[in-house]
Amino acid sequence: MSRSTRWTRRSALTVSGVLLALPALAACGTEGHGRAGDGEGATRTVTGAYGEIEIPADPQRIMADPMTVDYLTALGYDTSVIVGVFAATDHVEEEDHYLHDALDWDAMVDPGYTYEADLEQVAAADPDLILVPFDQIDGAEGLDQMKEIAPLLAVPTSEPTEEEGRYGGTASFQDWRGTLRSYGELLDREEEAEAYIAETEEQLETLRTDQAAAIAEIEVVQAKSTPDYVAVNPLTSDKGAIGVTLLRELGFEQPEQLDAIEPDEWGTIDISPENTSLLDGDLLFLEVRDATSRHEDSPLWPTLDVVANDRVVTVGNHWEFGGAVGARAVIADIAAAIDEGVA
Repeated sequence: MSRSTRWTRRSALTVSGVLLALPALAACGTEGHGRAGDGEGATRTVTGAYGEIEIPADPQRIMADPMTVDYLTALGYDTSVIVGVFAATDHVEEEDHYLHDALDWDAMVDPGYTYEADLEQVAAADPDLILVPFDQIDGAEGLDQMKEIAPLLAVPTSEPTEEEGRYGGTASFQDWRGTLRSYGELLDREEEAEAYIAETEEQLETLRTDQAAAIAEIEVVQAKSTPDYVAVNPLTSDKGAIGVTLLRELGFEQPEQLDAIEPDEWGTIDISPENTSLLDGDLLFLEVRDATSRHEDSPLWPTLDVVANDRVVTVGNHWEFGGAVGARAVIADIAAAIDEGVA
């Protein structure tokens, strides 16, 4: 898995009020198409990224991944039926994670990352449905074995590619609208998906309109600092994750010095101690992983205007790996930065 797509431990910033804006959690409805029977044991036939698949009409034991937790929460789905989350222990289970309150952690199973999952733990969770976005499961070593444990519904995150005839391209942490619609269609929650998108679009438009003057004046840098590397997520990259996507949609621009640099294969720009000046701008949204100080180790760090002016905003991993709920968390971060005078 590439360094820019893996769900990684977020920093200590808590996005207050985000979950308060979520729709009330409710049990998943069972109205649908392709149904076999009614009541307990009823099934539905749906079309996922790997074709048609028969799934429970009313799943009671879902094995999910963090992105699925995000999208189910946005849909108002009953997340109490989630019995396991891939790589949850390292991320979502942390109390300051933006999705922490969406799940009950007392008996949650964590089989590790989807690409190297402990299949015995997946089986021990006894799921009746494994539900993940296509981009977070395709190519996993144990994919075929997981399909034998329970129906595996890979949610399409974009249109099929012409070259392979399979789903690919835009990822679940990039196209939150399209991915939410896919979850809504497969789980009979199309109306909930459209309502959530409309409400989020309204939040975006309000911020874009109310803060138009500030947005026009600010040059923004979005970056991440990890124990292993520091990198900028340029606003111009078509591989940018949700934070970059929303900054661009709001109309923010980055410093010209970043425009002249070609991003690497992950769509990022590596920052060495010698070129730390590339982090400088009017405002820096910085994701800090594992409480690292790697970005501060450069002797150039304290010389940056953005540091001297106290315009560094520490954000969580939802900027890199968030879905529909993550989008609202990013919007809240940006609005708070402006409201608090950071910008």
